[in-house]
Amino acid sequence: MERGNSRHAGILYKSYEVSVKDWLPRIFIVSLLAVIIGVPFLLHPEASDDSSAETPLSSDSDDLRLILLSPHNEQIRYEIARSFNRWRRAQNKAEIIFDWRSSGGTSDLRKQVITEFENAARNGQKGIGKDLFFGGGDVEHNILAAGTVIKRGDQFEKIEISDTIDLSPDLFEKAFPQPRIADIPLYHPEKKWVGIVLSSFGIVFNRDLLRMYHTSEPRTWADLATPELEGWVALADPSHSGSTAAAYNAILRRLGWTEGWLTLRQMFGNARYFTSSATKVPVDISAGEAAMGMSIDFYGRFQAGAIGGDRVGYVDPLFMSAITPDPITLLRGAPHRELALEFIAWLISPEAQALWQRRVGTPGGPEKFALRRQPIRRDMYNDAEMKLWADQIKPYELAKELPPGMPDFYRTVAPITQAMAIDVQDDLKAAWVALLTHPTHPNRAEAEKAFYAMPEELTLTWPDEDLALNWFVVMSDQSHPRHDEAVNILTTFMKSYEDQYRGERNKDRLLVARLRWTQYFRNQYRQVVQLLK
Repeated sequence: MERGNSRHAGILYKSYEVSVKDWLPRIFIVSLLAVIIGVPFLLHPEASDDSSAETPLSSDSDDLRLILLSPHNEQIRYEIARSFNRWRRAQNKAEIIFDWRSSGGTSDLRKQVITEFENAARNGQKGIGKDLFFGGGDVEHNILAAGTVIKRGDQFEKIEISDTIDLSPDLFEKAFPQPRIADIPLYHPEKKWVGIVLSSFGIVFNRDLLRMYHTSEPRTWADLATPELEGWVALADPSHSGSTAAAYNAILRRLGWTEGWLTLRQMFGNARYFTSSATKVPVDISAGEAAMGMSIDFYGRFQAGAIGGDRVGYVDPLFMSAITPDPITLLRGAPHRELALEFIAWLISPEAQALWQRRVGTPGGPEKFALRRQPIRRDMYNDAEMKLWADQIKPYELAKELPPGMPDFYRTVAPITQAMAIDVQDDLKAAWVALLTHPTHPNRAEAEKAFYAMPEELTLTWPDEDLALNWFVVMSDQSHPRHDEAVNILTTFMKSYEDQYRGERNKDRLLVARLRWTQYFRNQYRQVVQLLK
């Protein structure tokens, strides 16, 4: 009996031993998770009374909230929210919640806003429950300011998107003593948007890769077409990125329609990819994934500063870029309209303007991130202020006016780039490589003609060779006897395009045209390859 009990106890002991061995790893893992989760709470610092310390942007009231659609990066969002709430504390006001919304680049966000307003109008609503559209180029904000159109039965109805920004005339006069930079407005004529900072477009590059490929540092847009960099140029898709569309547009307006597309086509031939996010370009270049790329100025400068040393550089092609405002739009039906107006007024104040360029840790400067943006207020560009800046830039001295009468090609950029390059990238690259590798081929001239050809409706025709070669000089001189003729040719060309493809009524027509252009370019590129075999 004792032996049986002893045997039974032994079995129980062994079972217990096995059970404990099975559970020990589990107990260890659970204990480790408890430590990982609990330590941050134990070590979390108590709230500080120091206004410069990071504070949670929270409020119990939905009235103290701004809902912003913005392509701005996290660094800008953090510094803007922190500084505005610091300013509100100094005014004995409560902090607010910044509710940032983003779904891609500026163009993607603008399309989203238009779609939401169209749907709201169909449902009998005047707004979309959002306050501000903050950031991106002036062209995108002008599109919003123009409103949209919906179809009700057989009728088209105009829908307003942007609301008038009602700020004191004194504030506008101080912030914008001159309403333009070169020939570009700093705010909408009906104040449907207001510029907050200035943007330019340039080239970001990796010095290590340029040395590896024995290529000089870039100075102008044509350097992105350097043959040695085939497959090493990073570009963005202008249908998603408003900044990229503005950069391509600047090239067309500075070089002209024919020469501009020729230069762009060479750049496209060198492209490694066309990303939907313009921020990817400088990041990939700093990582050695590409050697050069087109970038908005602050993306390039920020990445160069973040990497440190001299590995990454940025350059603005002198007098070949556009310096444009980066605006903010008050959306119609904004749920927190008065707070949104207060925020806009603060953004164009000297205190907020200093934040964009001052170095980290300087009085009134950013806490963690150097934003490296160009203030829009002229009075910020003085020696005392600029001593605190990360970049010594003077955009009002660098800006150069376009020839009088030069049309805007912005709306052509995305559909033509897609048809010419993005939708047929493999065929484009094959043709470009064939041209690069057969410089003395008997069919070289015919192949080049095929490569650079444009569909008939996209071909700008001048009446004679003299005007074709000297149009820029002619347009730049308003007293030239052929000035009006040159302007009329360009404006008529663009009017023909817009009459066919611009607006809600012509969306389907543009889609059909883009498919037709895509097939045209594919056939041309394949012809180049055949000619150079």
